Amino acid sequence: MINEEKKTVFLKGSVQFPLKVGARAIIYHADRSTWTSAVELIHQVSEDLIVFETRNSTYCIALKNAPLPSAVYLQPAMCA
Repeated sequence: MINEEKKTVFLKGSVQFPLKVGARAIIYHADRSTWTSAVELIHQVSEDLIVFETRNSTYCIALKNAPLPSAVYLQPAMCA
């Protein structure tokens, strides 16, 4: 279950693999890259969406050819 106390970040881009618990994630979006703090929990990895938590944030990454995540596309517990 996603921690609702954390900030949720919605981005459209890609994530450098492997995405691993304990390691920083690198997200490529809008012609730039963002390094997160260490990944604490991976909720979902699919061909359209990656959802994971770090210490302070929950990241919902719509992969480049997928629509940007919104409440319409996600299960109630995901990225809320």
